[in-house]
Amino acid sequence: MSLQNISKKLLFALLVASFTFYSCKDYNDLDVNPNSGDADFSSVVAIGNSLTAGYQSNALFESAQRYSFPAMVAGQMAGVNNFEQPLISDPGIGGRLQLSGSDLSGPTQAQEQGSPINTDLDRPYNNLGVPGAILADFLGQDMGSNTYDNRKQNNPFFNIVLRGNGTQAEQMAALQPTFVMFWLGNNDILGYVTSGGTTPYVPASNFQSLYQASMNAIAQTGADAVLYNIPDVTTIPYVFLLRSQLEQQGTIRYNQPTQTYQLQTPQGYTDIYIETANSTRVMRANDLLLLSASSYFQSVQAGETAPPVSPNSPIPNQYVLDGPISSPPSGNSEIVQASQVVSAYNNTIANAASNNGWALVDINSAFSQIFQNFQQSGGSQGISQNGVTLTPVPGSLFSFDGVHPGNQGHGIVANMTIEAINNTYNANLPTINISTIPQGIPVSN
Repeated sequence: MSLQNISKKLLFALLVASFTFYSCKDYNDLDVNPNSGDADFSSVVAIGNSLTAGYQSNALFESAQRYSFPAMVAGQMAGVNNFEQPLISDPGIGGRLQLSGSDLSGPTQAQEQGSPINTDLDRPYNNLGVPGAILADFLGQDMGSNTYDNRKQNNPFFNIVLRGNGTQAEQMAALQPTFVMFWLGNNDILGYVTSGGTTPYVPASNFQSLYQASMNAIAQTGADAVLYNIPDVTTIPYVFLLRSQLEQQGTIRYNQPTQTYQLQTPQGYTDIYIETANSTRVMRANDLLLLSASSYFQSVQAGETAPPVSPNSPIPNQYVLDGPISSPPSGNSEIVQASQVVSAYNNTIANAASNNGWALVDINSAFSQIFQNFQQSGGSQGISQNGVTLTPVPGSLFSFDGVHPGNQGHGIVANMTIEAINNTYNANLPTINISTIPQGIPVSN
């Protein structure tokens, strides 16, 4: 996902209050003797997409990959000393969003690229997270006209991670895993969300059959596993952040008497119009502006684009995730549709974990609680561990791209994973001290 035109001021306003550099310490806390309990960690494999790979701030790069949640979890497992990842030199591949040296005005996109480091590994990597992968990619299945070969050809990370040696499932099997971390399915709905509903999602029935086939492939190896569900799409900064920041700046406001959002113009505040898949209408309380719309608002403020104060010049559909206009929420809005799809996906994932006796990390509930804490506290709270408070904004729990966790955010996911493993397999893996994880704010040389 490219975020080339993210507003610097919007991101930096959130970053500056908590901008702290941490020294790079060992994050292991082995005062507790790790015990695997009923699990076997002699061969650990992680399967997933960009979240599993350690992708941050719009790129995959070594200094972030070192703090991917699978690597940190493996680091807490006694005897796991060879958890290999497809490392890429900084600033990575994808166009990293970073601060420019001593210039703290906001993140810019790196023009240079990194390159793969350890391609000569004579076996598959333990972290098989492929940025951009959908659930069907695990087994290499086609999705109608969207074939697996086309997806591989159009995504360089397939070759970087898999090196042309089969699918994620085939490489997983080649490692003869005893324990698998599996987090796929996010991208099956995320593309729909981040495109404002203009990119199709994978239907829940298709997802169910794909997930069951994936679970069968893991079960055939004899490995135990921990599964991860899908977060509520409205709890990531890419979806909720821009509207609140524009309100704080006074660029837009919510008018309670008319129950509409309005844009500040030379003539005063005027109703905002948005384009939806069904119609053009005024913007209401349940409509969310995607972070990608920051460039659109910059263009409006510069006089290059007509302001969205008329049905003839609405905010384009791809910049808005439209919500329900009824109360209680119902209907065919994009937010309702996405919520229903995520719920169906998560039912499938929960059933798979239960049926196989595997651990489940409830990312959905955890991130929803973090977001609720953030909203109720006026933006000061989120989740606190080891004296560190992380809020669901870029530069804190999330990296600059507003979708992927930062280093310490990965630490939170790692600790949730450890808790689920301990509870399911009678293990006593020690949790990670979040305060020892570097915040990992990318800075150019």
